[in-house]
Amino acid sequence: MEDITIRWVRLSDAPQLVIFKKAVTSESPFLITYPDEVEDVFEARRFISIYLTDERRIFLVAEHHGEIVGMITLAGSWKRKILHKAELGISVRKPYWGKGIGSMLMSQALRIAKEKGFKKIQLEVMANNERAIRLYEKFGFELEGRKKKAIRLNDGYVDLLVMGKWLED
Repeated sequence: MEDITIRWVRLSDAPQLVIFKKAVTSESPFLITYPDEVEDVFEARRFISIYLTDERRIFLVAEHHGEIVGMITLAGSWKRKILHKAELGISVRKPYWGKGIGSMLMSQALRIAKEKGFKKIQLEVMANNERAIRLYEKFGFELEGRKKKAIRLNDGYVDLLVMGKWLED
C-alpha cells in the first residue's frame, strides 16, 4: 500500500497509540484486550519509554497520512537462558487488513531482530485467527504448541497456538 511509513514508535505517539488500541480492540475479536482495558495516555507513555530505553525490545508503528494504523512489538529478556528469543505482538486496524501492512511490519521487525542478535521469535495466536496464522506461516513461523481453552470469550473458549521462527535459517 502506498503512503505507509514503518517507523520506530515515539513518545509523542502516546495519545494516538491509545486511540489506535481502542479502535483495533473494538474491531478485532482476536486481541486479548477489550477496548475498556486499553491503557491511558500516561500508561502508554510509560510503555513506550520502556521499549525505547531497552535494547532487547522493538516497537514499530505503521503510519498512514499521520495516523497510526498498525503496530508490532518484540520483547526480549535479559535472562541468559532466554536471551536468544523475543515475543512478538502485532495488530493492524481492520480497514487496512489485506493491504500488506502486516507484512511490512513483520519484515522490518524481523530484520531488526536479526540485527540485534535474536535467534528465535515466538508468538501466540488464537486458533481461529486464520488471517494472522497465514501471515505468520508466510514468514516461516511454525506451530510449536497449543494452549487449550486459554482464551475465554462470551460464547466459549478458544485455544491459543504457540508459533515460532528461527532467524538462523
